[in-house]
Amino acid sequence: MVECVYQTQSLASVNAKASSLSQVETKRPSHSAASATSAGSTPEIVSQGRVRTPLDAYPSDLTSVQSPHSSRFYPSPSSSHQTPHIDDAESDIDLPDGPWRRLWELRLLHNSQSRMRQPFSEPTTPDVERMWSEDVPDMAISFAQKQGRCSLLYVELAHSALHMWTTSTDKQEREELIKLQQTYQLMCSKEQRRDVDEIPHASPKLLDYICFTALRIVAHSLALVQTLSLDPWEPPLQWLYMGHGAGSVFRKASDALEAGNSSIIGKFVNSPPMLRNAEDLILSDHSQLAWLLDHPSHPSSIEAQTDQELNDEGVRSVYEQALAYTCSVLRAIDRKEPQVAIARRLGGFAVWVPIEFSKFIEQRRPRALVILAHFMSIWLDYDNIWLIGRAGEWQIRCIHKNLPVEWSCKLDSLFAKFKHRETWR
Repeated sequence: MVECVYQTQSLASVNAKASSLSQVETKRPSHSAASATSAGSTPEIVSQGRVRTPLDAYPSDLTSVQSPHSSRFYPSPSSSHQTPHIDDAESDIDLPDGPWRRLWELRLLHNSQSRMRQPFSEPTTPDVERMWSEDVPDMAISFAQKQGRCSLLYVELAHSALHMWTTSTDKQEREELIKLQQTYQLMCSKEQRRDVDEIPHASPKLLDYICFTALRIVAHSLALVQTLSLDPWEPPLQWLYMGHGAGSVFRKASDALEAGNSSIIGKFVNSPPMLRNAEDLILSDHSQLAWLLDHPSHPSSIEAQTDQELNDEGVRSVYEQALAYTCSVLRAIDRKEPQVAIARRLGGFAVWVPIEFSKFIEQRRPRALVILAHFMSIWLDYDNIWLIGRAGEWQIRCIHKNLPVEWSCKLDSLFAKFKHRETWR
């Protein structure tokens, strides 16, 4: 089974969350559509005459990290309790039905159709716009209604909740959006794992659906990078692992999808930029940034002489592929590719760069951190895209704090870029 699911909370946290969502309360329900954004008590979820616990009544072990977006009173939707797998014991995770949930889902769907249709400052082609504004929503709702498959719908709802969270200034609303985002994310991951298991026997339409869900999961995890904890620092590992999982799904489904040219994912893959040739991406020229691999000390120093990391050809190859992909994005920018194309290339880093790079980030290897910082510096010029925000700046600053002192000089040019941007603004 591929890891095209979120790196989510521990099993104990998941089960506790499920328990809190289904616990019966004795309080009388009292809410209206307007109360979702009020500072009053959290509305309860009502189902079949029973009063459910409020959605924000999560157990204390589900610690929400502080958001770099705002004050310490606004926790982030990103969780610091992350593990690569969730056991099937999470099967009870769900949102009880009732007016509160239905009203929120209407708001989330309306938000996705009215405020998220054009996330880029430059217009996309009519075909691409129609794909995201019509084809994908139709697919999500059709599969949910006719086949009971809800993974794509759930990730769309989680994505909309995150988008609303980035713009909301109401504390109560933000807290509810956090819980909605987290819960729909969990529900999506559970459904997606079931779908992925069916790939060997799936119809072309189901493969189309599974691939688009994987694509949306990667986009969502990319958007979550801007919410990660700064102190202590949380590297963007979730996004990196999700990209690897999505790549596995695409490779598994590619043969069957290529047999049918009418797939929606085929339209996406074949729209520019073309991200299918490794020679143009992870095997391309990386000489522009090759100096990042050099030890910062003088070559004759003891530190440089005893540094044996690059003697391992496998390790060197991982670093060079990450550098090559970064350089390929820089060349695309030099060619003046539009925002939407660069955004796709930024997201593709997690799909194309070897999974070992993510492990090196986990291990806080200096070379991996330096490469990640230089890749994140590309994000600085695209902070007007809500999916990206100020994630690049925050990650670079955190990497600088976590680097060994002797390696920090490798980031000097990035901080010069900060100063230039502040002056320009």
